Amino acid sequence: MKIIIAGGDKTGQNLIKLFSEKDRFKITLIETDAKRCEWISEGYPDVNIVWGDATYPNVLKSAEVEKADVFIAVIGDDKSNILAAKAAKKMGIDNIMVKVTASEYRELAELMDFDHVMDPAEAVSAEIITRLQGVDFVNLIQDLHLDIEFNKIKVQDLEGAEGKELCDFPSLFDDIAYPIFLIRDNKYFMPNEVDYLKISDTVVYIIKKKQKKKTSGILGLR
Repeated sequence: MKIIIAGGDKTGQNLIKLFSEKDRFKITLIETDAKRCEWISEGYPDVNIVWGDATYPNVLKSAEVEKADVFIAVIGDDKSNILAAKAAKKMGIDNIMVKVTASEYRELAELMDFDHVMDPAEAVSAEIITRLQGVDFVNLIQDLHLDIEFNKIKVQDLEGAEGKELCDFPSLFDDIAYPIFLIRDNKYFMPNEVDYLKISDTVVYIIKKKQKKKTSGILGLR
């Protein structure tokens, strides 16, 4: 699987580290900072580095974006993330993930129908929940009135789930669902720590509540 990451800051570097642990991922990074490109290249020699601005179509072409399976925009600002994702989408990428922080840009990103709009605040909330062993996290997240919904399901109750990799979990649902962590033998595991699903496992997953509103004037995009 070919993954292109736009943005080599801390988030991008964490993604590179995560994907590099799996042989099945071929990673390309697009980054504007030459020194950062050099540093990442030394630490991860198998990663293809493209020096340039991911919001420019010619840079995306240099990275062979049209051949990618996934495009992840985690540049330092929301505007650049949306512009880069929009350009990648025009080049035919089916699976696009965009990091967005500000609410107005988040609404715009949702209106543009990107596959996944990632909110760092929600990611932090999810991580906190995974560490609260013994807490009814489903009710807790609802009590906090966050714009996300947590659910859990036993593998034995999900047809076709046994033996699947956790990355294949979303394909088992009609709606968009993201696995957050797995409970096995009363222990908690993150998605990258599990090779396949067992019949006795319980998967905790997240559904994003989309509230699409009419947004105009931002970036001049329609």
